[in-house]
Amino acid sequence: MFREDEEVQRILDRLGFQLGEIVETIVTSRGLGGEPNAAPMGISRAGPRTVEVKPFLDTTTYANLRDTGRGLANVTYDVRLFLETAFKESGARLEWFEEDEDPSRLKGAEALISLSVLDETIVSDRRAIFLCQVERVQVLNPVPRVFSRGFAAAVEAIIYATRIEAFIRKGRRDEAEEQLRRFDECREIVERVSPEGSPNRLVIRALKEKLREWK
Repeated sequence: MFREDEEVQRILDRLGFQLGEIVETIVTSRGLGGEPNAAPMGISRAGPRTVEVKPFLDTTTYANLRDTGRGLANVTYDVRLFLETAFKESGARLEWFEEDEDPSRLKGAEALISLSVLDETIVSDRRAIFLCQVERVQVLNPVPRVFSRGFAAAVEAIIYATRIEAFIRKGRRDEAEEQLRRFDECREIVERVSPEGSPNRLVIRALKEKLREWK
């Protein structure tokens, strides 16, 4: 057994996948009819060659992983892609994806983690956990990147914004206000460390517009 198992484990280690730690990726998948989908998704390493994906039951990601048993975790530093795939009012856009890829991979992805579902557990009336085998890891950009607090804060702001939208829609104003406070903390970091016109700033500006619309 050297080889494939150990190579996959080694690359996951080098990418920074620590056991039990949630990392932010964009998971792409296809429905039974072949239609692609993309959604930001925190995944966590559960074993040397397994990860857990925890989608909400009412999402396309859940339906696709359940129906096809396959997905692809895209590692990307394109914060605008996190924003677009989180708020896709008209569904996934074909220009996000490379052509003729199955599952569909995102253009500009830095690394690709091919997943096959081993087991599904319904953990609440809202959420499931898929235990997935990592079949293959492809590193498309081997050049290291510096760490940006602005990028991390912008991704976190997107996560808070999705919660704010959901809480406002459900009339849960107190919870929406708490998420808004956290969003503002992220916004302040981005505005302090990222220059005007940067992708991180543009994402924050777009989210502020959405917040104004929801209110």
